[in-house]
Amino acid sequence: MTETVQIEGLGGRGRGVTHTVEGVCFVPGALPDETVTIGEPQARHGVWEAPLLGVSGPGHPARNPEPCGHADRCGGCDWPHVLPEPGAELKREIAAAAARTHPELAARLREAPVIPSPPAYRLRARFHWDPGRGVLGFYRRRSWTVTGIAGCRLLSPRLAKTLPRLEAILRDTVPGTVDLEWLEDLEGRAAVAALRPGRGGPDAVPEAWLPPRSTAGELVDGWRLLTRSGRDTGGWGTRSVTMTLPVPLSVPVGAFFQVNRHLVPVIFRETARLVGPGNAPVWDLHAGVGLLAAAASTTGDRPLTLVEPFRPAGRAAAENLPAARVVVGRTAEAYLARHRRLAREAVVLTDPPRSGMTPKLRHQLAGWHPARIVSMACNAATWARDVAFLTAHGYRLAEVMLLDLFPFTSHVEILSRLEAV
Repeated sequence: MTETVQIEGLGGRGRGVTHTVEGVCFVPGALPDETVTIGEPQARHGVWEAPLLGVSGPGHPARNPEPCGHADRCGGCDWPHVLPEPGAELKREIAAAAARTHPELAARLREAPVIPSPPAYRLRARFHWDPGRGVLGFYRRRSWTVTGIAGCRLLSPRLAKTLPRLEAILRDTVPGTVDLEWLEDLEGRAAVAALRPGRGGPDAVPEAWLPPRSTAGELVDGWRLLTRSGRDTGGWGTRSVTMTLPVPLSVPVGAFFQVNRHLVPVIFRETARLVGPGNAPVWDLHAGVGLLAAAASTTGDRPLTLVEPFRPAGRAAAENLPAARVVVGRTAEAYLARHRRLAREAVVLTDPPRSGMTPKLRHQLAGWHPARIVSMACNAATWARDVAFLTAHGYRLAEVMLLDLFPFTSHVEILSRLEAV
């Protein structure tokens, strides 16, 4: 059974939204105001979803007339049908829909500026290796089957060029299931690869599977072995690359760092602007290797305190910002619980995981009441929840912007500033 419907807007994961006899129905691949033909709706996880069979008449202006050749099967991106720059504007609607339980914040997201990104953006990636089929790539959509991604538009020029040779090396040296981690610098001049345990593979990658320097040395500056958590256990060559920013940052493979090589300098610049000039102390509560704190350090002679539970990232932050106090191996919640006299004039930086701030951290910030909070967030729903709590406890949302860190996907990053009132 087929049906022709009008797409009314965008919902979760960037899917088109329409109404059928079943009720609200999501249509992956459809865009607002398009007239589309859909297949029979099916219930998935309690919501109705219908396959897109075709678009009637002119498509949305952001529709990509030449989507990626892997689009029908690869799960690496969910928006291959959307052009990056006009598609960035659509992400306002997606973010606002995710924040709909907080109408005032949803309205702010609809009006927020969006900073777009060109394609070929990934300086960091994790691939899956299927030794039986000799395929290195991403998982197929809704599957654990690995699909090859030659010509992928997400990959940096260096990574796209190197990927086939990496696959050939793994065929010769790695007989079991692993993941391959890739990290390069902003310019693509230096790169490190690593093997880490993959789904269905051994809990620790055998040292014998490490590709030799004689084979892979011309492709990368180092090849490492990682645990499931990303801790380096050995290998050859360098463990890290240096991001050339106003404060150079060493990033070890396996540690978190923002993925978009085009927009990392923008994050640095905009964070420094939102922090503003002055000498008030800065606390970075989700520090990573120190990206946000490094940006804040350029705005004045400030005492810096960084908190990072993942030890390899925390040790890199201590090297990157030697004048800072870096707390390694502790969570922000545990560290703040030991401090009763915190400076109210402080600036707090946060970049929590997709789940957002924990309830404990939200209450700790409300009790501390620092003068300014500058936050990165990759989930509009949890960002809205956290900001709604803080605005109910003595803050106002002074500024918010969206950064399209992930072209060809429906995801968007939110950078915002809260001021104590």
